[in-house]
Amino acid sequence: MESEMKKIATDPAKLHGMTKEQSKCEVQYKMAQKMLGILLRRGIVTEEERKKIDELNRQSFSPQLAKVYV
Repeated sequence: MESEMKKIATDPAKLHGMTKEQSKCEVQYKMAQKMLGILLRRGIVTEEERKKIDELNRQSFSPQLAKVYV
């Protein structure tokens, strides 16, 4: 029972081999991706603009999992 409690309390970022800062960057990048998708669907940005903004976001947030988010 006690070991199960420790598993629940374990920092999720450490479970995936990331620091808290890296995990934070991943979340921020993913949120930016979602917002870009909304802007694209509403016609506020074009696909070309979305790609350029995404590249800038990758530079800003330095997500380790960016290749997975394609």
